[in-house]
Amino acid sequence: MAFLEGYGIGLAMVIFIGPVFFLLFHNSLAYGTKVGVTIALGILFSDILCVLLCYYGLSSFVLASKNQFWIGVLGSLILFGLGVSYAFKKNVEFDKKEIEVTQNSMRLSAFFVKGFSVNFFNPFVFVVWIGVFQYGSISYRETLPLILFLMAVLLGILTTDVLKVFVAKRIKNHLSSQRLGYGYKVTGIVLIVFAIRILYAVTQNEF
Repeated sequence: MAFLEGYGIGLAMVIFIGPVFFLLFHNSLAYGTKVGVTIALGILFSDILCVLLCYYGLSSFVLASKNQFWIGVLGSLILFGLGVSYAFKKNVEFDKKEIEVTQNSMRLSAFFVKGFSVNFFNPFVFVVWIGVFQYGSISYRETLPLILFLMAVLLGILTTDVLKVFVAKRIKNHLSSQRLGYGYKVTGIVLIVFAIRILYAVTQNEF
């Protein structure tokens, strides 16, 4: 029961359309499945770290106003930097870039770090995970069911992220490099908007 409920909650989180969605989906379109899965793993590891912080009682440290402010500022700067780089990126031959990236482990690790950073330094993600953890703690008071619940939520999120990667792969076959270039600009603008939204939220203490 704990596993099934957790997995269902993880799948349901697909409704949250945040900066990681655009980062994951567009980079999967531009650079292919391997890059998309790498970003998804970065997102997964950041979620695991959030769960561990909650499990070991460190969520109060994260929720402290001062810490939330600096986490939000850092996350906003990361998103803003990525957004600007995407918005002003010149059109490239994506098929060639995909080959270059997938053959270079250092480039792949950079995509892992992007996925991890954009997710981990988003204060909204902490708020969601603290809510999920509190729900799990109330519903499953014993350690094993709670761990199964949390693992299932993580697995559900990973499932939806991997599905996004493969959906992007199918869509890519119908898009030209020029349209993918336009996608970069749209993604860049969206990331900049999210950066401003996060910065506004932490300055107004809306978490």
